[in-house]
Amino acid sequence: MTSARTPAGPALARTPLGTLRGLAEGGALAFKGVRYAAPARRLTAPEPATPWDGVRDAVTPGPPAPQRPGRMAWVPGLELDPATSAEDCLHLNVWTPSCEGSRPVLVFLHGGAFVFGSGAQAMYDGTALARDHGLVVVTVNYRLGLPGLWYGDGVPANLALRDQIAALNWVRGNAAAFGGDPARVTLAGHSAGGTCVLALMTCAPGLFARAAAMSPVPYGFLTPGQARAWTGTAAEALGGRDPYEVPLADLMAAEAAAVGARAEPGHVSARAGSGAAAAGGLLPVAPVVDGDLLAVHPVDAIRAGTAAPVPLLVTTTAEETRLFTAIGQEGLDTQEIFGGPADEIVTAHRAPARHLVCRHRSPMSHDGVALGACHLVDVPLYLGTHGTPLTGDGPAVAETARSMSEEFARFCRGGKED
Repeated sequence: MTSARTPAGPALARTPLGTLRGLAEGGALAFKGVRYAAPARRLTAPEPATPWDGVRDAVTPGPPAPQRPGRMAWVPGLELDPATSAEDCLHLNVWTPSCEGSRPVLVFLHGGAFVFGSGAQAMYDGTALARDHGLVVVTVNYRLGLPGLWYGDGVPANLALRDQIAALNWVRGNAAAFGGDPARVTLAGHSAGGTCVLALMTCAPGLFARAAAMSPVPYGFLTPGQARAWTGTAAEALGGRDPYEVPLADLMAAEAAAVGARAEPGHVSARAGSGAAAAGGLLPVAPVVDGDLLAVHPVDAIRAGTAAPVPLLVTTTAEETRLFTAIGQEGLDTQEIFGGPADEIVTAHRAPARHLVCRHRSPMSHDGVALGACHLVDVPLYLGTHGTPLTGDGPAVAETARSMSEEFARFCRGGKED
């Protein structure tokens, strides 16, 4: 474990685009609401951020991507008010021990089933990893739902992934200003974010040196036919109106109609390849294997050895699907959706790879369902944001978190054990 001294003096980062003023808090420096791209234009690929003169404050997170109320907002650490969301959402947050030096960088992609979430949710706070482990931590907002995954009609496919690639390019050009080494970037993410990590191993090689997919849904990708079908349902809900011009509220209502049409009761195979089933048996909407940006399915790329040959860490929990049972998604199987595919990709990957399983059990229940070792319980243990009702508190939890966060940080630093 690396012990970083509490920063003193002004928190200034002199980036190639301009100077940012952050805050010294919790033993680290925090820069929040940093633009990594120009203000997003609806259904349009991200464009580079523009330089500025003077000093720009970076003390408040940018707005979340447009989204409807999420079914996981009751989970401690994931609280989020959709009313604060905005289309101008392409911001990130940075935590660092110091803007001097050259440290490993962690770029983290939030979860939320591609329809909910933000890099500024409390569960993803980077203070502990920066302060206690010497990492520069970056969390990213990216477009979700219809604005991020509309398919066809001349819209660039997989805008959500394109946003993430823009953020990785920003990190390459700006990490040094925050004391980070752009040659030592670990790309990580949880759930939908972990699924994106697998995609970016296929379509963005060279932008990161290590990868950590936390509870990914490896089969959570759409075929072009599935993507056209869900987008077509949304277009019908818009009644023929131009999706570029309708009010954002109407676009969100069309997304709700399209997601609702994909929902099916009961068990759905994680490897289902057709129909209206949730992607990977779980996700209401997902990136599409479009043959262009995402040329092949990420699992196929890993099998073929064409995915980025970087050290890979895959993490899951022992009882992932308990969380989804607690919100009424019955019939989901942890081994089929998470554990089995995780073992599969770790075995097939042509570089060092490990699969870690978290067995820590949450003391929480929701709607009468004990959460146990559920989806999400491991994230605050790895990131050092534990101590909430989700993880529980006390010396035993603190020791578990210490061990898990050290192991995760060791991976990000490029420790001897990959």
